[in-house]
Amino acid sequence: MDWFQKIGEGTGALAGGVIGGAFNLATELTHAQLLQEAGAEVFQGNKNAGKYAGQTLDGVIDTAAGFFTKNDHQLHQGKEKLADVARTTVNGIGDTFGFAQEQITEAYEGGKEMDAQRLKQVARNTGKALLVSGAVLSVWQVGKGLKFKVK
Repeated sequence: MDWFQKIGEGTGALAGGVIGGAFNLATELTHAQLLQEAGAEVFQGNKNAGKYAGQTLDGVIDTAAGFFTKNDHQLHQGKEKLADVARTTVNGIGDTFGFAQEQITEAYEGGKEMDAQRLKQVARNTGKALLVSGAVLSVWQVGKGLKFKVK
């Protein structure tokens, strides 16, 4: 089915487009290349977050439906969707630790060699990562706070 995955990806793209657009506007005003790069990453980050949130929901629904209807194919599909989300999450955590290790090493080496350019690049990389992460997470925090009443 993958309905929720598609809905989540579309919602994430919409939210990422709005925030990424704000970053692009700020880029136009300030001519800061960092903001332009961050805007593109915010868009993609929100799109991916929505996709994986939807994929998780699809996986839970397929797994439960397959279990209760004794449909082994649907049960297997649901488990595969959940496993894919888990693998993606684990890979993302690994990438985050790799990025942090790389920046710490660069900062140490740059400080040891008194290389201002190297230290500036570490600050830029780390600042952009924090900016993008904050923008992506803030969208999902706002979404989490929305309340819908179904009658």
